[in-house]
Amino acid sequence: MIQELREYSNNLFFKLLMGVIAITFVLSFGVGGFFGDRKEVVAKVNDQEILLKEYREAYQNRMRALQQQFGENAEQFAEQLNLRQQVFNQLIDRHLLLTDAAELNLIATDLELQDYIRKQPFFQQNGQFDYDTYETVLSQNRIVRHEYETSLRSDILLAKKQQLLGAGLVINNREVEQAYRNDFEKIEVEYVYFDPQSFIEITTANNTELRNYHQEHPQEFQTLTKFRMEYFTISAEYYKENVKVREREVRRYYKKYAENYVTPSEIKARHILVKLVPDAPEKEQQEKRKQLNKLLVKIKAGSSFEELAKKHSEDGTAAEGGDLGWFKPGEMVPAFEAAAFDLEAGQVSEIVQSPFGLHLIKVEERKEKITKSLDEAREEITVILTESRAEKRLNEDLDRLSGLAGESFAEEARKLNKDVLNSAWFDSAQVIPGLGSASGIVPELLRRKPGEMGVWKRNPVLGHVIYRLSETKKPETRLFEDAKEEVLVAVRLDKARALALETAKKVLSQVQGGAVLNKLVKKHGLKTENLQFTANTRFLPNIGDNTEFRKVGLHLNENTRFGLSINGNRADLIHFKKRTLSDENAAEQKDKVRAQLLQNMQQALLSKELKRLRESALIEVINPVFRLPGSS
Repeated sequence: MIQELREYSNNLFFKLLMGVIAITFVLSFGVGGFFGDRKEVVAKVNDQEILLKEYREAYQNRMRALQQQFGENAEQFAEQLNLRQQVFNQLIDRHLLLTDAAELNLIATDLELQDYIRKQPFFQQNGQFDYDTYETVLSQNRIVRHEYETSLRSDILLAKKQQLLGAGLVINNREVEQAYRNDFEKIEVEYVYFDPQSFIEITTANNTELRNYHQEHPQEFQTLTKFRMEYFTISAEYYKENVKVREREVRRYYKKYAENYVTPSEIKARHILVKLVPDAPEKEQQEKRKQLNKLLVKIKAGSSFEELAKKHSEDGTAAEGGDLGWFKPGEMVPAFEAAAFDLEAGQVSEIVQSPFGLHLIKVEERKEKITKSLDEAREEITVILTESRAEKRLNEDLDRLSGLAGESFAEEARKLNKDVLNSAWFDSAQVIPGLGSASGIVPELLRRKPGEMGVWKRNPVLGHVIYRLSETKKPETRLFEDAKEEVLVAVRLDKARALALETAKKVLSQVQGGAVLNKLVKKHGLKTENLQFTANTRFLPNIGDNTEFRKVGLHLNENTRFGLSINGNRADLIHFKKRTLSDENAAEQKDKVRAQLLQNMQQALLSKELKRLRESALIEVINPVFRLPGSS
């Protein structure tokens, strides 16, 4: 799962980046409830507004792609990929590129627009563009025609901008051949890891060696920096007592965020799907409808919808009798959703067509929309406003306290009616009673001088720590007698590492002279492991990201079969076995490699162009959920 996410993340960056200039057909809009439906501006690019509606449409499109690839894990992946911010960045980039395209006098002609629309299979009947189908598909998916066509014009402009950026790019055959080999030529080796732990038992160390090591490596046996401080804590709870929320504020909040107090209707449904691509021939469409009509007749005659779905449905829910569970408006494609929400519990729909095919839908249960009244929401809103104002006052005080000199510490504690506590000595590995692990505050204290004041920000519930550093103890080298056991371990490990490397070099010399590797390995209580990798394999099983191992392995061949990889304290003897490069589908794979190399060059050019445009643009982020592209 993690590797799947990593690969998708790598691809997604380019998809999002190139997505700003990719022509797409959005089948439905709406991103759910995390922003609500209010019209608002989320950002401005050179005084051009990016509206919430535009963001929601783009986000929905990306989420649908994720859902198709990862199903129920889509939300988790979206969060880990920071999809919201990535889509926001894409919209910023889109506006920048459109502005630049206009300055270059690029235009999308009516003929180009018509040509693109006519080529889309979902607008065709029997392989030919059909205007009625065009109108019907847009209508079923709640897409306003002029908005769709305006968006397409922008996409065509951006495609032209992309073509300008990529004009003249050439990938030569030598580059393709090398990249192809890096991807597909497999190097098979066996290797021996000379693990120092395997040599520790045969190492010894006398007292003189231990003392010498202790003197030569004092940094390995130092204590941690220690601190003492005065402190008190403040949390949001402290400020709540003095917050008064007025009735008009409650009413204003309820009105502004009314959508938060509406629980949308939900339905629990099953469906039977017969797959049908949008551009299917008329004959196939008629056959599929006939097939589904036979099922509908059986259902109306009393046959079990669930059993028929198990036998005939062509999607992943068939095994569960077509069970879709509960869903809300905005979670299904519009045509399907409209038909489903028109049904009462127990009713079965007529045939419904969506981009996925033909459906029969049965609604099993309904939950109607519930709107919480102001009286019902009053207590909740009062809590929200109280907490918000308390946190605001807390943050104002934290900002003020952060800039004060240490002399003000006692006076500030008195003003806030707080008792000052004195800590015992502590270091980063210890726990401060009442505050928890000291690891969070130590990096701050290392930047302070005794007498200076600071704020250790944690969270509004735990409380933030206002402190004044009292005293610091610098690290000291522990006495030899106190650290003797650790010194012994360090000396023996140091000797084991040296012995492992010496043995590896000796074995390399022996096998190069004709000795049998497996016999030598067994003699030293080690073992061989088999490994296969390509030039582009980064993480090697049981080894990790070891550049030196790959470098040595890639240079071995029939004439030089043995090599020694030394990476830090790790030594591996590598035995070359063979290289394989399959000719199967080579031409096809090379075409893909060439396309990928070209795409990489285009990506680099586009990234450079967007960096230039961002640096010269005035970008203002209005919605605090987002941040400027490129900022941390």
